[in-house]
Parts: sequence; C-alpha cells; structure tokens
Amino acid sequence: MLKTLIIYESKYGTTRKVAKYLSLVLGPARYCTTSQFQPEYEDFDLVIVGSPIYSGKILPPVSRFLEDQAEWLEGKLVALFSTSISPEDGYEKLVDMEKILGKDVPKKALGGTLKLDSLDSDDQRDLELFSEMVGFPLEDMDLFNLEEVLEYALELKNIRDNLLPAMPTAELQEAVERFLKSHNTCTLSTSFQERVRSTPIEYTYHQGHLYLLSEGGEKFANLLRNNQVSVAVYEDYTTMNNLAGMQISGEASLVETEDEYQDIISMKGLNVNMIRNLPFNMNIIKIKVNRIEFLYSEFARKGYGTKQILNFQ
Repeated sequence: MLKTLIIYESKYGTTRKVAKYLSLVLGPARYCTTSQFQPEYEDFDLVIVGSPIYSGKILPPVSRFLEDQAEWLEGKLVALFSTSISPEDGYEKLVDMEKILGKDVPKKALGGTLKLDSLDSDDQRDLELFSEMVGFPLEDMDLFNLEEVLEYALELKNIRDNLLPAMPTAELQEAVERFLKSHNTCTLSTSFQERVRSTPIEYTYHQGHLYLLSEGGEKFANLLRNNQVSVAVYEDYTTMNNLAGMQISGEASLVETEDEYQDIISMKGLNVNMIRNLPFNMNIIKIKVNRIEFLYSEFARKGYGTKQILNFQ
C-alpha cells in the first residue's frame, strides 16, 4: 500500500489545514512540519511539500528542507503546494521550489487567508511594505477553497496510484470476475445533493454489469436523479495481510423491457412467473461497471501492488 508524506510549515494555520486535508484523502499518510521530519519517513512513496507565502517569500524552513533533502527527494515522486492571497505569486514561488528540486513536479497554488489582527508585528510591517510594493489593499481576506484542495488531492492520488506494479489486464480481469462471481452481496451507495443512502443488497455479475433485484426503497429517489453509483464488495476483515475488497464505480439504470427483464430473472435462477405473481413489483437495477479498485493481499504475494485498478471500456 502506497504511503504519502506531507511536509509543511504554517504560521497562522491555513497551510496546516491543507496538509491535514491532503493526508485524509491520500491516506495512509502522515503530515508533519520540517522540524518533525524523521529519517524513517524516507520510505514514503509520495512526498508533498507545502509553504505559505509571506511578503513574496517561501518560509525559510521549507527552502532549507528542500535543499538539505535534495538528494533523497531526487528519486521520489514529489508534489508541491503553496497558500497565499495572490495565486500568481504563489505559483511563481512554486517554480522557485521546483528549481531547488531540479525537476518538474505537480504543483498547486492554493488560496490562503489573511486576518490582520492575528499578525505579529514583524509580519504586519513586512506586509505593509509588500502591499506598497505590489499595490494590493491591506484588508482581511479569505481565499481558502476546500474544493480546490480536495481536487488537488484526488489529482495526486491518481498520479501516486500509477506507481503500483500493475498486473497484466487480462490477469486482473480474470481475478476481478472470479471475486465478483464468488460473492453475491454488496453495498450499493446512491446520492443526490444532500441525500445519501447505502443499501446492503444481493447482486449477480455478468459481462461487466451488476444486476440487483429490489422491491423499491429510498435508493430509487437518488437513482432517478443521479445514475452515478458506488458499490462495495468485500470479505470480513481478519488481518492486514488478508485484505480482500473492491470499490466499484458505475452507471445505474432500470431494466424496462420485458425480454431483458425475463433474461435477467432467469440468469438469477428465479422463476419469472413467481416473480410476476408477487403482490408488489420487483424492479431490476442494472449497473454498468466503469471502474474497479481492487484491494487484494493475494496480488502482493504474486509480486504486484496490493491495490489494482481495472477500467472497463
């Protein structure tokens, strides 16, 4: 399982907040200041370095960390972020950080916050001089955007996951289908705006689709407005050396035609007439599988990454 390390400095809390949110999305992860860095952290797979920008400068401890650790970071996947009240200035300083590393890396200039009454006297003086130099008004500002932070985290997650030793597609496809066919119960997650629902439900897998039989329920209030769903299929947890579970992303629809309805009922081994004679309607949810993230300890024992991703056409 790939691990992420976030190294940062923060004077008034915004950069620390970004580091924490990145670690939540990119876990397993650890975030710490430059002074808290330990040699054992060198085995992390993705290293993210962040700094606020004050008076047009990176905080000195961050620059020193990049310089002191340049040799170690050279062989690592590295990403950068800054927080500032000027995204243009923040991006410019990220380019300076890249120069210290000596390579191009993913980088993001994020919005910061400015509360004048929280500044110490040195920062207040420096900010006044910087304000005169670049011509921005001295007033409280809040440019922090949580969605922007989370989008960057997901972007980095995709980059990091590409480090995993990949299985041949045909072998992974076979493992995925074998797992899905050996189970019959999943958790279906649906949502629309503030409404979220998770439903334990029986399924049948066939040729890139999941078929779920249901008499109805709140999940349909979501499905009729948002056909994007997530499905989990998994085995009970025993130890970290015996992980087996998958997250499935797909598009749901209702089976409307009689021929397809009958074919699916028969595929499930049920009697169509019995289903039709029930005192209520039985509906079939058809989920087209788009992507599967499969966490399976057996993969590691074959020399691959524990987590494998299969994209369906």
